[in-house]
Amino acid sequence: MAKKVIMPKLGLTMEEGVINKWLVKEGDQVEKGDPLFEVATDKVNMEVEAPSSGTVLKILYPDGATVPITQVVAYLGETGEEVPEEETKEEVVEKEEKEEGEKITAQVSAPSAEEAPPEEVATEERVKASPLARRLAKEYQLELSQIKGSGPGGRIVKEDVEQAYRERQKLSVEEVPAPGRARLPQSRMRKVIAQRMLESVQTKPHFFLTQEIWAGELVKTREKLLPLVEKKTGLRVSYTDIIVKLVARALEEFPLMNAYLVEGELEINPEVNIGVAVALEDGLIVPVVKKASKKSLAQISEEISQLAEKARAGKLSPEEISGGTFTISNLGMYGVDIFQAIINPPELAILACGAIKKKPYYNGREIVPDWMINLTLSADHRVVDGASAAQFMSFLKTLIENPISVII
Repeated sequence: MAKKVIMPKLGLTMEEGVINKWLVKEGDQVEKGDPLFEVATDKVNMEVEAPSSGTVLKILYPDGATVPITQVVAYLGETGEEVPEEETKEEVVEKEEKEEGEKITAQVSAPSAEEAPPEEVATEERVKASPLARRLAKEYQLELSQIKGSGPGGRIVKEDVEQAYRERQKLSVEEVPAPGRARLPQSRMRKVIAQRMLESVQTKPHFFLTQEIWAGELVKTREKLLPLVEKKTGLRVSYTDIIVKLVARALEEFPLMNAYLVEGELEINPEVNIGVAVALEDGLIVPVVKKASKKSLAQISEEISQLAEKARAGKLSPEEISGGTFTISNLGMYGVDIFQAIINPPELAILACGAIKKKPYYNGREIVPDWMINLTLSADHRVVDGASAAQFMSFLKTLIENPISVII
C-alpha cells in the first residue's frame, strides 16, 4: 500500500510550510531517511526525510507551493503501484476547497462597504476559480482575471495562483516602472522577522541600560584559553562563547531576567537557554544553547559553532531554535560600539554586545589605554524595573572583569 508523505509540523506555531524544492522526482528510488524535499517554515529551512524506502510514486505539489501541515504532499511505494484514487492531487485540492468554500463564497457574494464595488466583484465572480484560489489571490493581491487557469475548463486552481505569485516575485529591477526606485519582494524570513519585531515593540515597553565595562581581564582570559579549548575541540573560543557562559551565570543569580510573562502571570524558567543571534544573507536566526549554565566553556564553544554552521546551511531543526529564555546579539565583530536590540518574544530581555576596543581608562592610579566593551540591556518594563535591571548589569560587570572565577 502506498505510503503517504505529509507536510510535517515543525514547530508549535507552524500552520503551513513552503516547499522550497524537491530533491527527488517521480520514479526515483529512495531509502528510509533520504531527504525528499526542503521546506521553509516561519523560522527555519530544513529537509524532510523519507518515512520509508520505495519509489516516489506521485508528487502532489510543485516547488514553491504553500502546503498546510499534515497535508499529503507525495506518495512512496512499490514501482507501478497505484496511488489511491480518492487521494490524488485533484482530490487534495478539493478537500481544501470544501473547507474554505462556504466562507469564501459568502465573502465574495456579499462584500462589505469597504470592499470592491459590486461591478468589480461581479467581474471576479465570472472568473472560473476555486474558492481556495480566490482566497490566495486576495492574500497575494493578485487579479484573478490576469491568471491563466490550468484546471478543467480553464478553472483557476491553487497552483495557478502560486505560480503567478512566484512570477511576480521574479520581477527584475529593469521591469520596475518607477526609474531609480526598485521595489523588490521580501523573503519569507524577512516578513516573519518584521512581524515578530513589530509585535515585540508594540506589546513590550522596552527600556535600555548601557554600561561601559573594563574588558582587560576578559581579553587576557581568552588569550589563555585559546590553546586549551582549541586542543580539546579544534575551535577557537570567541568572546561570544565566553559572554554566553558569564550571562548564564548571571541569569542564575537573577531568575527574573530569565522568565516569561504568560497571560498576566510570571513564569520562571527552570533552565537557562541562551539564544545567540546569527546573521544570514536574508535575515537572522537565533539558535539556542540549551542549559547553558550547566555547560563548560568548551561545550558552549563547540555547540555555538555547530549551531551557526547549521544556521547558515539552513539545516537547523525546530528544537534548535525554540525554548530560548534570553538572547545575546553581538555586533562587535563588525566594529559596532553601541546598539539597542529588540527583545525576542516571549523573552523579557536581550543583551547587545559592542566591539572590544582600546580606550582611555582610569585604573585607580592613572589614565591608560585599555580594553573596553559596551553592553546594552533591553528589558520589558512590564516585568523588569530599572533597579533590578541595573543590579543584573552590575553583577554581569563583575563577572566580565573577573571571568576566570566563572569559567574555572
